[in-house]
Amino acid sequence: MRLFIGIGLPPKLAERLAHAARTLVAAGERSRIRWTPPENLHLTISFLGQVEPARLGGIERALSLLHSPPLHLQLEGLGVFPNAGILYTQAKPSPALLSFAEQVFRAMETGGFSREPRPYTPHITLARSKGRVHLNVHEQSNPAFHQRFEAHEFRLYESFTLPGGAQYEMLSAFSLV
Repeated sequence: MRLFIGIGLPPKLAERLAHAARTLVAAGERSRIRWTPPENLHLTISFLGQVEPARLGGIERALSLLHSPPLHLQLEGLGVFPNAGILYTQAKPSPALLSFAEQVFRAMETGGFSREPRPYTPHITLARSKGRVHLNVHEQSNPAFHQRFEAHEFRLYESFTLPGGAQYEMLSAFSLV
């Protein structure tokens, strides 16, 4: 199983982000880009990678013990991970979000998962590309990429690699109260 932990988006926000993202890239570049469908948009917390199914119960137990109030999240514009060919909208790394992410990282480390060596960059992946993505600079001010929302849960997802791109299935949801 290929697993990760994230925060799902409200459906209307996901639709708005997906629609706005498709306007960002020059027409000639669109054919080499795989857009993230609205139902797959999420704020990534931690990628666990390939996991034996026997470990699923332990992961779910560890995540069920985490406590955080609902998270007030704010999107702060666009960004690109150039080496990975990823277009994203960044979430403000608020103290509450960073504290919650740290709880997740520690719980997963206790369960035997290595922490990502790169610093945590809270983001929502909008698209993946083979090669670099060139943005229309004026789109940075698009209000779709500067929104706020409140998260009342976080989720454990399984990722499936399909010919048309990744598909995600929510395995478990955990309340933020």
